[in-house]
Amino acid sequence: MNIRLLLAACFLLATYGTALAEPLFLSSDRNGPLGKRAEFLLEKGGPLQFREAYSAWQRGQFSPGRYAIASHGIGADPVWMHLEIINDRGRASRQVLTLGKTWMDHLHVYIVREGRVIRSWKTGDAHAATPELVAGVGYQLPLLLPQGSSHLFIRAQTADPFVLATHLRSPAQSEASERKVQFGYSLLFGYLLALICYNLMLFLGFRSRSYLYYALYLGSFIAMCLAYSGHGFSWWWPDQLAFQRFVILVLMVVYGCCGFLIASRFLQLHKRAPGVRRWVIALCAAALMLMAHFIWLGSHVDAALLAFNFVTLFSAAMVCLGVLSIRYGQREGRYFLGAAICSMLGVASTALSVRGVIPMTALTYHGVEVGMALEATLLSLALARQVRSQEDALRKAERLSRIDALTGLCNRRAFYEDAAGIWSTAVRHARPLSVIVLDIDHFKSVNDRYGHQVGDGVLVEMGELLAKSCREGDRVARWGGEEFVVLLPETTLSQACLFAERLRGAVAGRKMVAGANTLSISISLGAAERDSQLLLNELVGEADRKLYEAKQQGRNRVAPARALEVAL
Repeated sequence: MNIRLLLAACFLLATYGTALAEPLFLSSDRNGPLGKRAEFLLEKGGPLQFREAYSAWQRGQFSPGRYAIASHGIGADPVWMHLEIINDRGRASRQVLTLGKTWMDHLHVYIVREGRVIRSWKTGDAHAATPELVAGVGYQLPLLLPQGSSHLFIRAQTADPFVLATHLRSPAQSEASERKVQFGYSLLFGYLLALICYNLMLFLGFRSRSYLYYALYLGSFIAMCLAYSGHGFSWWWPDQLAFQRFVILVLMVVYGCCGFLIASRFLQLHKRAPGVRRWVIALCAAALMLMAHFIWLGSHVDAALLAFNFVTLFSAAMVCLGVLSIRYGQREGRYFLGAAICSMLGVASTALSVRGVIPMTALTYHGVEVGMALEATLLSLALARQVRSQEDALRKAERLSRIDALTGLCNRRAFYEDAAGIWSTAVRHARPLSVIVLDIDHFKSVNDRYGHQVGDGVLVEMGELLAKSCREGDRVARWGGEEFVVLLPETTLSQACLFAERLRGAVAGRKMVAGANTLSISISLGAAERDSQLLLNELVGEADRKLYEAKQQGRNRVAPARALEVAL
């Protein structure tokens, strides 16, 4: 029996740390939350009035606090807190009592001296237009503590996660702490708003819905943060108690749905994993409908459980989707996975701390905000990488759509696009402009005799010869089959015919090796100069007719021959 008692005593000492809570001296160091210095009583069997709670404290029914910040999870029973404060400064002292978090429904505060209540407050977000609420900080109460011992009693109640952080500071310290908190929120909101504006501008510029969805995702987080930090209740809806009751929980679900939206768009689940996309849509729809159902029933605790469980599930699912993106071979998936891990750790830290699973500290409570800042940065990099990849693929597709795959020359479409400016300049300034159309003689017999692979080799060599022979400002293209076209700016007909003759001679003097055979080919060329033609297509047609004349005259020649004679 003695051993059992000893083990029980050791357990109690490990659990509560000390048998009795120590009083707080104003001259001592008290920068942190005061939960470990206080005593607590969990209400059971109905609400306690102050006198009943005071009697329970006198009977020793309060237990010492285990953590600096009292945290009891969602839907916890009301809790009474007691803290003895000793003013040992020799005079009355002004102090500021800060209670948080901002979503606590009811906070009843009593200052007791010699068994008599000398000051009391009733505040919380279940009370309209509470002047004690300081957005981002909590509820601040000014105290004037006389010399000697005073007792602080607090009754706290909420259907949301029970988190009671208690600080007692001088007015100067309180003001400095408030500035620090507001600076942190300003920095976070400013950074996220800048990202929203940046992504909206990219959406307007590129018309990529990924940027729009990402801006909505960031906006939903800012809205959720403004709600749970008390900025919304303090600034915009101080009298809307029914709205305040559920707005934080609704925005948590909306935030998760927007996150799934950007993930679905980023991973292109509609193409790569339509089954996963259907599950994501079903999950979001179920969460929204359940939230609407709980709001209709007025079930605050069920709505809170749904919101926190959904956000936790969302964070884990985002990591799984990040792994899926890497499995699909997305290079930017590494950024997405890193962002999802940051978000998951941040959300898990905050969710577990406010639910009382892990101790609450400044780091664990603000984990979601730190994680979101890191996630926003990495997701921005992922989106930028993805859009760059899409643009590179688009440019490559555009380039391939303009290039003949066999010869590497421009195709007919690219020729007309590139020649449009040259044509308009020649027409506007009355400058000479000529076109040559050429064709490989008896090319069908080459394919029939040596095979299409040799024929392709002939076309590739012809393309290389034309590309090397043309000037920088000339345009050359494969017109189709064995036919090619060359556009020659600032070139008269006689000069074009002379150039065509040089090409003809170069081809006629070239020998190709096709297996065991030596292959000789020739070309016929037709040239035309811009005169009264209204369209470039008409000039090309004129050169094509001259090519037909060259073929009729025996091939391996240039037409018109008269222009060539003038040039020579």
